[in-house]
Amino acid sequence: MDPYYEFDASKSRFAYALGDIKQAFARPKLILTLVRNGFLSRYQGTFLGGLWITITTAMTVGGLALLYGRIFGTPLSEYFPFVAIGIVVWGLISSLINDGASVFLAASVVFNQSPISKSIFAIRSVGIAGIAFLFKLVVVAVVLLLANRQPSVGDILMSAAGLALILWTGFWFALGAGTIGARFRDVGQLTSAIVTFAFFFTPVFWQPSRLGSYQFVVDFNPLFHFINTVRGPLIGAEGVATSFEWAVGTSIFVTLVSALIFGFFGRRLCYWT
Repeated sequence: MDPYYEFDASKSRFAYALGDIKQAFARPKLILTLVRNGFLSRYQGTFLGGLWITITTAMTVGGLALLYGRIFGTPLSEYFPFVAIGIVVWGLISSLINDGASVFLAASVVFNQSPISKSIFAIRSVGIAGIAFLFKLVVVAVVLLLANRQPSVGDILMSAAGLALILWTGFWFALGAGTIGARFRDVGQLTSAIVTFAFFFTPVFWQPSRLGSYQFVVDFNPLFHFINTVRGPLIGAEGVATSFEWAVGTSIFVTLVSALIFGFFGRRLCYWT
């Protein structure tokens, strides 16, 4: 019997779920293999491979910055970094949400036929999104250089902490939403629609100050705060401390709710997929 697989009906649901997560993190080589193969399969047969991510991101950032920078009358030296980081971080968040909601459906063929931890596919989803983020990060580095912005080491570390919060929350969101999505297939479509709707209400390429009396739309938007934990320190934005408070609070909430969902229903996934 595979030493990493064990099912004991006498175990409580939460003990089973905790064991599943432990087994997943105990196999780093398998995680790296799944992440690498999952990422490469998306660009199989292409000449540039993952560089297409960098190219399309650069085109999107350049187009939005030039167009809306002129519309809003904002100097490009200020607007380019704002848009570049916003687009890149939003891409990471939207990928974690959309992929997380269907993570177990996409991997059902594998864990229904082999004794493998289910939560390893949530880690795989986060890993693939993280690699894509690194390709996009090249655009951010170039934009900061061209805009003559040189964040301090402290600013970079603070931004990295915000990124870690996003990845941590994305893992637990995948466990919770992925479990519900395996039972109710509409969840994937619902999350996709919500993410599309939220994009227009989140300051990704427009600045929060332009809302005026409707500032509360941003103040109570956790997606903005997650973005601001990464973008704020790098461009010297205000309210970074408040954004970290929101991000940490949201992360704790998502972690607790997802732990309950995966704990109660995680071992039913084989019957739902």
